Amino acid sequence: MKIICYTAFLLAATLLGSQCKHTKYTPESLPEDRLLFGEGGGFAGIETTYTLLENGQLFKFDSKAPGPLEIAGTKKKTANRLFETAESLGLLTLDFKHPGNVYQFIEFQDDGKKSRIVWGDKEHAVDPKIADLHRQLMQIADKAK
Repeated sequence: MKIICYTAFLLAATLLGSQCKHTKYTPESLPEDRLLFGEGGGFAGIETTYTLLENGQLFKFDSKAPGPLEIAGTKKKTANRLFETAESLGLLTLDFKHPGNVYQFIEFQDDGKKSRIVWGDKEHAVDPKIADLHRQLMQIADKAK
């Protein structure tokens, strides 16, 4: 009897698990809501952009590379937390564009709206909470390298 119950449980769990569809995106078919972040400038003027999706997928767009590349992302729960942080910081309403020779940026795209924050100019410091969000995002990208 235990074997029948155990087998029935495993079968039910397998069937339920197979019904969960996880949307997988490609660089050509990205969803509307996303967090873009990265850095650029310097002597070569190269910009590296990472795009984090709410499902945890991460894409790398490098101005010197031939095309975008999907890299190891993060858990959906972590991605959702970062999106919530971006929203709570009001990134969609901020207008902060003070790049230096080398700069960092975060671009938030949500519900058809988008806003890009750029900093690097030592005369104009960015909000430490935004810098912390950028640091957290870059840690995810660095783990994927």
